[in-house]
Amino acid sequence: MKRPIKLLILIILSLSVYFIYQSTKEATIKIITLGDGLSVGIDSYAMNCYSYTDYYKDYLQKENKEVEVENYSKEDLSIHELLYKLKTNPTIKRDLMEAHILFLNVGYNDLIYKMSVEDINMSKLNKIIYEIDKEYESLLKEIKKYYKNEIIVVGYPKSNSDDYYQNIGIRKLNNILNKGKFINTYSLLNNRNKYFSNPKKYYPNRLGYIKIYEEIQKTLEK
Repeated sequence: MKRPIKLLILIILSLSVYFIYQSTKEATIKIITLGDGLSVGIDSYAMNCYSYTDYYKDYLQKENKEVEVENYSKEDLSIHELLYKLKTNPTIKRDLMEAHILFLNVGYNDLIYKMSVEDINMSKLNKIIYEIDKEYESLLKEIKKYYKNEIIVVGYPKSNSDDYYQNIGIRKLNNILNKGKFINTYSLLNNRNKYFSNPKKYYPNRLGYIKIYEEIQKTLEK
């Protein structure tokens, strides 16, 4: 008689552990970040610091949420490279299928590289933007095969250079990235003295990343 009772208790305990695990797993918010230096959190002195994703994770944890972050980002990432990773890396595909939130910022490296190999004028700049737009559409199409929620796209701030075409190029790039939920850092971080500690570098300081995170938080709450 004792043996069946012990077995029943063992089964009940095992089922309890299983259901608790499943409940915790389902309650965990999974965040995926795909992008370049802004996603990495490169600061004004070219050091890795806290990115907007890190600040958002901290916010959720303070709200007693379970959070898992997978950051597939690299400072010099291009659209072409990211698209190749998506097509060939099964881990990224699986993570995208499980994700609740996706942050994406890509395209700046493509713009700067393509402009650097051209004797640039407005006609050539428009051709570059057209090419990036097509590549970006292919990227979104691939992402949406696996990720079914809305993508949070983080745009790019104004260049630290006075290059006329470069800043026009960034504005045009932001226009093609502005699909769905878009974080317009060009206007958000327009106070360069406040958000960029090193005028020679492109990436923002801690206050800049906090500002991006706060805008993401407001966007998601809407």
